[in-house]
Amino acid sequence: MKRLLATSFLALAGCASAPPPAPPVAQSRLDEIESRAVAAVRAGDHAGAARFYEDALRIAVSIENPEEIAENAINLSIVQQWLGRDADARKTLGVVLENRRTAFPEKRLLQAELRRAIVEQALKNPSAAADWAKRAETRCAGSCEYAATILNVQAQIALESNQSREAARLAQAAVERARSRSDRAETANALRTLGRARVYLAEYAPAIDALKQALAIDRDLADPRKIFADLTELSRASAASGDKQAADEYRDRAVAVGRALNDGRSITEIEAQVRRP
Repeated sequence: MKRLLATSFLALAGCASAPPPAPPVAQSRLDEIESRAVAAVRAGDHAGAARFYEDALRIAVSIENPEEIAENAINLSIVQQWLGRDADARKTLGVVLENRRTAFPEKRLLQAELRRAIVEQALKNPSAAADWAKRAETRCAGSCEYAATILNVQAQIALESNQSREAARLAQAAVERARSRSDRAETANALRTLGRARVYLAEYAPAIDALKQALAIDRDLADPRKIFADLTELSRASAASGDKQAADEYRDRAVAVGRALNDGRSITEIEAQVRRP
C-alpha cells in the first residue's frame, strides 16, 4: 500500500457533475511523492516524511482533490506529532476541519476529528480533546470501524483528567470492541491504556498483565514505536508495584528500542521517570 491510511470511496454530495480529472502529470507526481513519504516513514526518517507529505498536500490542494487533501493532511499531522510538533499538527488538521468550501468524505472528517482529539490531549487541553472525541463519536454513531479507537482516546482523556475508574471502563470497552473486529493493533492500544489505568488504581497485577498482552501483540505486528510504549509502561508499572529489578529490565529494553528508533525525546523521558538509584 502506498499510503499510511486506508483509502475510501469518494462521494461529493450535492454536486451536479464530477470534477474534471486531475492533470496526469500532477497526479503522477502526487503518487510519487506519497510513495516517498511512506518509504521515509518505514526508514524512520520522520523529518523527510514530513517534507514529502507537505509537498503532497500542496499538490492535492492545487488539483482540488478532497480525498487526497484530507489523506495527506492527516498523515502529515501524524508525522508532525512524532517529531514533537504538536502545534503544527493541530494547524495542519485545520486544512480539513476548518475548510467549509470543500466536501470531504465522512470517513476523512471522522479521522481528522479523532486526530484533533489526540493532538489536543498532547497539548494538555483535555476539554478540547473531549469535545473533538465526542464529535468523532457522533459521526461514528457507535458502529463505524473507528469505534474502538474512539473509546480508547476517550479512555486516555479520562485518565489524564484523573478519572481512573472511568478510564479503565472505557479502555476495557475498547478492548472488547477491537477484539470483536479482530483488530489486533487497536486491541494492543486499548490494552496499553487499560494497563495505565490499572496502575493509577493501584491494581498492579492486572495492569502488568494487560501491558504484557499489548507487548506480545505489538511484537507480532513488528511495530517498534508501540513496543517502545509497552516497555515504557511496563517499567513504570513494575516500579509502582515495587519490583525494581523488573522495572530496570523493562527500562533498559525500552531505551534500546528508543535508540534504534533514534527517538531521543522519548529516551530522555523514560530515563527521567524510571531512574536507577
